[in-house]
Amino acid sequence: MPGWHFRPRGIIVDEETFGGVTELEIRQAVRLRYAVSMLTIHQSRNGYVANPAEAAEQLAEVVSPLIRNTDLIEIGPSAATVRVLLVGGELGDLRNIVQRIIAEISHHRFDERHTPVVLSIGGSCFPVTAGSSRELFIQADALAAEARQALDPYSTYRLPDRLDGGP
Repeated sequence: MPGWHFRPRGIIVDEETFGGVTELEIRQAVRLRYAVSMLTIHQSRNGYVANPAEAAEQLAEVVSPLIRNTDLIEIGPSAATVRVLLVGGELGDLRNIVQRIIAEISHHRFDERHTPVVLSIGGSCFPVTAGSSRELFIQADALAAEARQALDPYSTYRLPDRLDGGP
């Protein structure tokens, strides 16, 4: 009898599938009252990227084992950008997830020059900081762009505050 090994991994999908599943997941989260979070991950400007599409694919492969098999990863079609949809991901959990991704990526070198990979990450959380799937995308992208503008020589991230001003 063949052995079966459970390996939790995020599923890597294309942009269209990711957008559709995000919309459906938000609708379900409204009905069942649970959180859905999103991370936008860019390779920052101070990291060298020879082939952005290849870099995004490699980044997705590193992130995949760090998240649950109910979560999705989108590889952007042209840029070294990856998005992660965290089903049931609470705002309070994002910091730990991001720190786990940054710690793991610090051990990887994706080119022959062994250039360290530097990430800029932004996050958002429905319904705590975003009220729709569109807002989830916009907020995660905006915070990743804000982190990217810092031009730090190491990976950095920005996470939103609660809409209601709570902790």
